[in-house]
Amino acid sequence: MRTGYDLPDEEIVHRYAVGQAAGIKSPEFYRKLIRLAGDLTGCRVLEVGCGRGGLLRAIGERFLCELHGVDFVNQFVEEASQRAGPTVTITIADVQAQLPYPDKHFDVVFGMELLEHLKFPGRCLVEVRRVLKDDGRAVLSIPNATGFFPFHYLGTMIPTRWLRRKLLPYEHPVNTQQPIDTMYTYGEILRLVRVSGLMVDAMAGYRYFRYALGFPVLRSLYTPLAPRVEALLERLGWRRFAYQLIVRCRKSG
Repeated sequence: MRTGYDLPDEEIVHRYAVGQAAGIKSPEFYRKLIRLAGDLTGCRVLEVGCGRGGLLRAIGERFLCELHGVDFVNQFVEEASQRAGPTVTITIADVQAQLPYPDKHFDVVFGMELLEHLKFPGRCLVEVRRVLKDDGRAVLSIPNATGFFPFHYLGTMIPTRWLRRKLLPYEHPVNTQQPIDTMYTYGEILRLVRVSGLMVDAMAGYRYFRYALGFPVLRSLYTPLAPRVEALLERLGWRRFAYQLIVRCRKSG
């Protein structure tokens, strides 16, 4: 399911600029993405859809590498430049059009919580593939509706708006506050990556049973257990049920 695809691009950019989107994520989430990417020392790194620069700053604090970011919202570019620091190059550009970099330019490309907010995510991924070196890697995080199994299948059949807000992903039209949003399932995420000429070679999950946090009693019971439960599910390979799916990709073919 999706919302906002009928909005003109100018309106989407405006709503992001004046809204609260592209916020700073938790340090734990950044660590998950960076861990899957591997050692970035000496690498040339790009983040597409860099938002307010939280991930770029986290990478810069840990590795000595060449950092670049790109976003289509001017206010985000300005804030990311301030947050990430003077050694990071931030550029304003449409991530669904041709990126302002030559072919095979980057060792690593990040795309964090981006694809679900694009009308044409495949175009972005094709560009990611183009600017990646032949032995480069892309690390993508995408909200995964299958993490709300089985409720994501029920949708508006769930009674009352209040309950739908608790049991359905944030990306569902009844929940989202973003100008444009898409609710992808696990299979749709992998298919989107594959048809763009990339192949997944590693995967991680973040935040299992996300809906449990919406109910006070369940939250109080689950929160202390969450680190152990999530570590167990990671070991069992149940990443299809994580709310945030993080995939590391390489060029296919």
